[in-house]
Amino acid sequence: MASRGSGAGRGGRTPGGRDRGSAGCLLWLIVFSVIFLLFVLNWGKIKATLDRTNFNEIVSNQRSIDRKMPVPPSAPTAAPAGGSGSGSPPGAATATPAKPGGASPTPGTNLQGPVTPGGGPSGPQGPAAGQNVTPQGVSPAAGAEKALTAAQPPKTHPATLYFVRIDDDGVIVRQDVRRMIPASDAPLTDALLALMSGPDESELRQHLVSLIPTGTKLLGVRVQGTTAIVNLSEPFMYNHYGIEGYAGQLKQIVYTATAFPTVHDVQILIDGERHDYLGGEGVYIGKPLSRNSF
Repeated sequence: MASRGSGAGRGGRTPGGRDRGSAGCLLWLIVFSVIFLLFVLNWGKIKATLDRTNFNEIVSNQRSIDRKMPVPPSAPTAAPAGGSGSGSPPGAATATPAKPGGASPTPGTNLQGPVTPGGGPSGPQGPAAGQNVTPQGVSPAAGAEKALTAAQPPKTHPATLYFVRIDDDGVIVRQDVRRMIPASDAPLTDALLALMSGPDESELRQHLVSLIPTGTKLLGVRVQGTTAIVNLSEPFMYNHYGIEGYAGQLKQIVYTATAFPTVHDVQILIDGERHDYLGGEGVYIGKPLSRNSF
């Protein structure tokens, strides 16, 4: 009887042990209940804090990133020396035999990677013989178009310009020249601008000069009917050659403009205004001038 009682004390639970276990479970239940109650009562504050810190968005983005990240392939494990499939442990990977001429490429490997003429991998690959190389970021079509544009000379067209030659006795002689000038959509303006730029080197060797006063600028040109209205800056009003100089500079403008078949006469404006006379000598410019006006 004594031995059975001692065995029950060692192997079984006493009433005091069961009471302590029940009290522990009850205590944990009370703790969890209090925590749950506090969580429910403060749910509004917890939710506001989560929204303010973008916690849900951060967790969602992290999960999206984890899903998109590729899983790195596991490295193949070489088979034991001298063994075949029968000697390998279950599930062990065997190395893929290399093909003649080099190792097998892994997924994503550039099969046309940089190779030196000797045959081994090296630095950046140079162009092969006869291969055309296009600069990075420039398409072949754009490069060809740019090269074609650079090779084409600027457009020009012929124009008749009028300069003068002063003889040894002081007589002013009008002289026309043919010159290729830059072309635009306004050929009359092109011709007058070329005239006001003065004689070129070949024309200077012919002793040709311009009587248009230095500093004169072409402010505008327009055509109304058969009359070209030429607007010039104020320096055109002054010529130190006297009345013959005034007549010479007017002839240069009028003859150059009327070289175009659609222009019959020219109205001179100074700074946008019509003047009756040019200079103190009294050359009349109050009406359109033609070649017959001189």
